[in-house]
Amino acid sequence: MKKLLMTTMVSAAALGLAACNSEDVENTPVDDIDEIVDEDEAYPVGGELSEDQQANYDAMDRQAVSDEYDANMASMQSGRDSGAMSDSSMDGNATSGSMSGSESMESDSMSEGDTMSGGTSMDGGDAMAGSSGSSQGNSMPTRSQMTFSYLDRNGDGQLSVAEYAIWALPTNPNPPEPNDALAPHLTQDQINEAGQTFFYFDDDGDSYLSQEEFQDARNSGRTA
Repeated sequence: MKKLLMTTMVSAAALGLAACNSEDVENTPVDDIDEIVDEDEAYPVGGELSEDQQANYDAMDRQAVSDEYDANMASMQSGRDSGAMSDSSMDGNATSGSMSGSESMESDSMSEGDTMSGGTSMDGGDAMAGSSGSSQGNSMPTRSQMTFSYLDRNGDGQLSVAEYAIWALPTNPNPPEPNDALAPHLTQDQINEAGQTFFYFDDDGDSYLSQEEFQDARNSGRTA
């Protein structure tokens, strides 16, 4: 009788322990949330190109992409220099305390306000990011602050491969100083790398990226 009672108690204890272990397993938190990626490190992630996308990629004029990219870099370099000169000029106006300087600064403030209030775009806070980037004076905005409108260098409402490459490639976002000319800035491998993801996200096959298509490219890097 004692033996039977002891066996029953041992069995009950074993069942209780098993239930406890099972509960622990079920309540163990599982980290199934995608790792948060810094957007400045989140480069676009494409996939296998369709037949049409591959044809557009093969037909890409690599030399034209390189030339356009270099021209954009020169333009942005010039913009940086102009920004630095403008900052210096504003400092001079501030010390003079003239009425015309105050009016000029007030006008600039109103202009910035208009830009900020104007702007919800596909990039999420584009106007604010652009303002932040320009406030850095003679440096370019970070990749996370590069908005669609900033990348659209010719203002035609769409991005070419060269414009997209400014954001899409893991290269130094700041153009070289005039005495450190490195043109052409892109290697053939970099051009091909940009083209691979560019044409993957070019859903309508027109060889340009719309705001929606660019946002898809941007989102792919965050969730990869």
